[in-house]
Amino acid sequence: MKYDILLLDADDTLFDFGQCERAALQNTLCSAGLPFSQAIYEDYSAINLSFWKMLERGEIDRDALKTKRFEVLAERTGLRLDAAAINRRYGEEMAGQHFLIEGARDFVEKAARLCRLYIVTNGMALSQERRFVDAGLVPYITDIFISEKIGTAKPDKAFFDHVFAAIPDFDAGKTLIVGDSLSSDIAGGINAGIDTCWFNPAGALNHTALQPVYEVRTLQGVLTIISDKG
Repeated sequence: MKYDILLLDADDTLFDFGQCERAALQNTLCSAGLPFSQAIYEDYSAINLSFWKMLERGEIDRDALKTKRFEVLAERTGLRLDAAAINRRYGEEMAGQHFLIEGARDFVEKAARLCRLYIVTNGMALSQERRFVDAGLVPYITDIFISEKIGTAKPDKAFFDHVFAAIPDFDAGKTLIVGDSLSSDIAGGINAGIDTCWFNPAGALNHTALQPVYEVRTLQGVLTIISDKG
């Protein structure tokens, strides 16, 4: 096999992040007696994404991200909320959401027969660990690496240095990272000197200078690569 080790992103690579995020926010706001609507969700989603991009660039730390996103949401929507309390409840709700992308379970089961699978995620530790258990994916995953626990996030090379040091018999030449984010997964893989595969189901245009080794629209496409048929 060309690849022995497969590093997989979690959100929007295995989990349907939008569906998980929407359900978690709705449950959080409703439990606090606050209104919820599609417009509020869209505001929150855009705010949240902007803060995660700031985290990738090292412009904000994780603790600040957790509360600032809800402070900005309150400012934009007029919601009266305690950002710290809402964030705690949101984290609990997010941990309970494990909607998978279509075909993700079948992909993981088949890929685990071909490679050692490792999760590399910038998500919160509380939500990520529980979601893999609830989704029934743990038996196929060798280990899960979460940036919150490591202390640095993708695409920082230090994140990957930690991951590589923890993987037995690691060989960079036989390792492939798969993820949906050019700025996190693909940039991180390039920084770390491993092959990269951009999971791009929507067929988005790449307006960056980052050039993944592979680009796929489906997880089946990843199986084709690692089974030496690509």
